[in-house]
Amino acid sequence: MAIEKMIMFNLVAAQEEEHKILEQLVLSEKMHLNFDQDNNHYLTRQYETMITHNKIKTETEEIKLLKNIDILSENLMDIAQGMDINPQIINDFNLNFLEAKKELDKFQDKYKENIYLLKRKLELRKKLLFISHVLESINKQHINFTELRDLEFFEYQIGLLSYENRLQIKKNYENISAIVIHVGNVEDLKEAIYIIAYPKKFTNETNQLLKSLNWQPFVIPDEFQGNLGQVKQEVDIALTEVDKEINDLDAIVYSDKEVKQAVINAIFTRFELEKKIQDIQTKLMRGDNIFILNAWIPEKDKDFIEEKIASVTDKYVVVTKTAEEIGTKEMPPTILKNNRFFKPFETIVQLYGLPSYNEIDPTPFFAITFCLMFGIMFGDIGQGSVYFLIGIALLKKNQVAGNILMRLGGFSMAFGLFYGSLFGLEQHQLPWLPSALKGGPLSPVNIMPILMCGVAFGVTVLSVSYIFGILNSLRHGDIEHGIFGSHGIIGYIFFMSIILTGVSIFGVIPISPWVFILVMVATIIIMIFKEPLTHLAQGKKPLIKGEVGEYFVESCFEALETVLAALSNAISFIRVGAFALNHAGLFLAFLVMSEMMNNIVLKMLILVIGNVLILTLEGLIVFIQGLRLQYYEMFSKYFSGEGIPYKAVKLSKN
Repeated sequence: MAIEKMIMFNLVAAQEEEHKILEQLVLSEKMHLNFDQDNNHYLTRQYETMITHNKIKTETEEIKLLKNIDILSENLMDIAQGMDINPQIINDFNLNFLEAKKELDKFQDKYKENIYLLKRKLELRKKLLFISHVLESINKQHINFTELRDLEFFEYQIGLLSYENRLQIKKNYENISAIVIHVGNVEDLKEAIYIIAYPKKFTNETNQLLKSLNWQPFVIPDEFQGNLGQVKQEVDIALTEVDKEINDLDAIVYSDKEVKQAVINAIFTRFELEKKIQDIQTKLMRGDNIFILNAWIPEKDKDFIEEKIASVTDKYVVVTKTAEEIGTKEMPPTILKNNRFFKPFETIVQLYGLPSYNEIDPTPFFAITFCLMFGIMFGDIGQGSVYFLIGIALLKKNQVAGNILMRLGGFSMAFGLFYGSLFGLEQHQLPWLPSALKGGPLSPVNIMPILMCGVAFGVTVLSVSYIFGILNSLRHGDIEHGIFGSHGIIGYIFFMSIILTGVSIFGVIPISPWVFILVMVATIIIMIFKEPLTHLAQGKKPLIKGEVGEYFVESCFEALETVLAALSNAISFIRVGAFALNHAGLFLAFLVMSEMMNNIVLKMLILVIGNVLILTLEGLIVFIQGLRLQYYEMFSKYFSGEGIPYKAVKLSKN
């Protein structure tokens, strides 16, 4: 149940070394920056005279260029896109900013014009292919485009209409002062090709009508002259020339792609680093000669960070404080630290919330109890092994899902061995099992013992949940909730009193139920008076803040809610036993149906379908029920999930 120990790292250093220091800190990927500057004014006054610089502040060439880093990044992305390269952040790069700028200049000088030409040629090729495709679809071979262009009193258009709009133009033939000729169809586009010739004085009228029909003009460039056949031939010649030019440009732009990728990655990483540094610089506090940076870092990384800073300068001072020294003024970010078995379950815990720094990490307790719940409710050697194997198969695509399935499958197999269940076949059909397991108290026919085991399991895990909640509250100095609250010590005594009352009524223990009823009443009264009792213990006045009547009305309703919640909590865990019975009963139904069949193939088919349904539908339901018990019955006792995620400043890796 570990949360990484954090310390506040306060750095004061000379401004002349600011860029170098920030570069090392970003590359270290260890600092959760904190720009709360309450104490920075004090640090500025204290260390201003200690840390000085001797250099005159001048705007160097590098500083001038850095102001245009966004433009440089855009230029790099244009070059990379033109070469079909996706820039990546890399760990190893040996370019400083000026070197990266020079490498970018080389790329631009050598390839920018060629990339631009290649783009233009590709656009031209696309246009020529479309022209060629449409010309191939025209079935009127006698058309002469040169003669059409030379008409003195008429204008013409070639264009495309969708099949739907063909009906509309037919309806308007008598209203159009033009000659409309259907000359072909482009089948793959589902569009018809028309030539429309009209007197020049009706140009505007014709254009308005065509626009209303979503007319798509088809323009044949003037350089293509002659009849349809001649134009086709000229377009094919132009396509051949363009293809040759594209091949020549491809050889220049796309050659040595791996080498270019490596250089572009290095330039890209440097530019992204500079942008990250600039972003941090805008948020720093500065004196005349110094700058101040505050960050949360893992305690174990303190020496590593100082070594990084010392490698570039000796003009710095570091002041560190533990989270305990800072107190409640600031909440440190949370880094969960769990072993390999528990690690995958952090994802499920964080769906509810991230533990705060001073909370107990619920991940180990969640992992153990969730796996136990799943195993109890879905115990089967064969079906558990299927989940285990699916988990192994998923590891490459999704490690979290794969690892969780492996663990759930393992617990399912373990409880399947205890129940004596293999793909639904129960104990009496598995002669290799020890005789002690056969027909024992946890046999599916013994309903009450299984249900009571579910309740006992619930009381146990809820007791641990109460203890965690009490410890969390007392850690924060919250006596009201930790001792007198519904999830505190008094709340736990009340919960156990309800359980022991039921146990006493059934004669399991030789104590009168009235003893526990009196304890229940006493604890309810204490919970109603939790605020005045807390203030009395702390020596605070008044004992009740606000209206007294309003307080007692609210407290009584809270007490009623506590009673109902305590009853619900214990009863909810009956479902653990109920689903264990349901698992056995569901397959039993398929087994009975299979035994009704005389055909061995049908028997096997029914059993296979039964196992598939149990693995998919019931497995999902059991998983959801386990989550429900964790989130609503257990987490509510001890887990707030209001932690701050640890976000170390670093370069984003694609």
